[in-house]
Formats: sequence, C-alpha cells, structure tokens
Amino acid sequence: MLALERFFTQMETTLKMTDDPILLSEDRDGVRILTLNRPRQMNALSSPLVVEILAAVDAAHADDSVEVIILAGTERAFSAGADIKEAASRAGESAEAAHQREANGRAIYDLGSRTDKPMIAAVRGYVLGGGCNLAIACDMVVAGENAKIGYPEVKVGLAATMVTPGLVHRISPKAAFEMLSLGENITAQRAYELGMVNRVVPDDSVLDEALVLANGLTKFDNSIVRVTKQVFLDSTLLDLPKSLDAAQDASARYKASK
Repeated sequence: MLALERFFTQMETTLKMTDDPILLSEDRDGVRILTLNRPRQMNALSSPLVVEILAAVDAAHADDSVEVIILAGTERAFSAGADIKEAASRAGESAEAAHQREANGRAIYDLGSRTDKPMIAAVRGYVLGGGCNLAIACDMVVAGENAKIGYPEVKVGLAATMVTPGLVHRISPKAAFEMLSLGENITAQRAYELGMVNRVVPDDSVLDEALVLANGLTKFDNSIVRVTKQVFLDSTLLDLPKSLDAAQDASARYKASK
C-alpha cells in the first residue's frame, strides 16, 4: 500500500514541477472540452496525464450539466503516444505501482465505455500509438486533413501489444494488421475510409467541427442519447441475440423510467 501511495505522490510532484496544467478543461453550453496540454512533449501519455484524463472523464460523467465530452490536443499533436522518456526512468518501480499504471493504461484505451455520455475526439497533427487508440476509443473522431495517424511501435523496437485490441475491434483485421506490423502512418482521409474517423476537415476547423457534432447531440433529450450509447456499447461486445436481449432490457428500463 505504501508503494502505491509513493507512486501517486511522485505523480503529484511531477504535476507541480510545471506552471502549466497538463490537461485543460472548458465548458461550453453542456459540452466539456478536455485538452491535452503537453505541447513540448507532443502530448505524450505520461502517467500523470493518463490519471488526469481518467479523473476528468469521471468528473464529467458525474456532472449533470455536461452532456457531451470533447477530447482535444494541441496544434502539433493530438498525442504521439506513450511517454518514452518516462518509461525509460521506471527502473526499480514497485510491482504495485506497475500494476496500477498498467490498469490506467488499459482504461485509457477503452475510455469511451467509461461514460454513457458521448465522447468526441478532435485530432490534428500526430495521432500515434497509444494516442491513436485514445482517439478511436472515443465515440466519434474529427480529424484535421493533415493529421498523421499510425502505430510506430515496431519501428522503435517495441511490440504492438496494448494498442492492438482497440484497433482490431474497430477496423477490419487485415487493415489493422497492416498498420500494426508495418508501422506506416496513414492520412486522415485513409483513416476515414477505414472507419477510424467520422469527418475530415481543415486543420484549423477541427475543434469547431467537433463542437458542431456536440451541439447537435445536446439538442436531443440527454437521457435518450445516453441510453442509445449504452445499447451501442453492448452491441459492440455481444453477438446479435445477446445484443437484442440487452437492447430489449434497456428499452424496458427506459420506458419504465418515464
């Protein structure tokens, strides 16, 4: 237990070493915009940033004034993936701290299922590795036309492990294997063709377009949107008969609540 406490103390200390917050939060008419803010590190997913993203999504989920969540990056990168420098400094890390870090990493790759409120990723620049998984874990993705999207793990001597399931479950297996095994970046247009991205827009319009989608969602009854997402998530995990069972149960619960 003491090792785990030390782990979080170290992360808090890291956060205090910089004047700038590593995750920004802004509310606009029922939409919470969470912006990764480590521009000099290309928004690499350090342990403190991962913890903050998870906590911020949980807070947005619990806040009745928030109907939609947008996850955005900075101009140069949405996220370049794992923080390699941080990873190199983990010698002597306790087993408990390592387990907690891995659990957080897993949660970040399944971020969309953490809340039944719609999540939209607004991406531009580099969208790589774990950063790519963070984007496609959201319910919708708006990409800048010059975004560079891919999984470079094999090119830097790493096996594509934790990033693989999220991609395989969202696009065709052959396309996923090509991306993971060759490590080549693809364009936003190609990502759109593969179903990784919903809309491709000029780079300087990414957040505006994400807000258009979000504002469209806030016009509807929020409870209806949330039930729809719940059934959608169930349907991505279950076979057809079980999906229909889950949909039937959700429909009955929703009607009973009215």
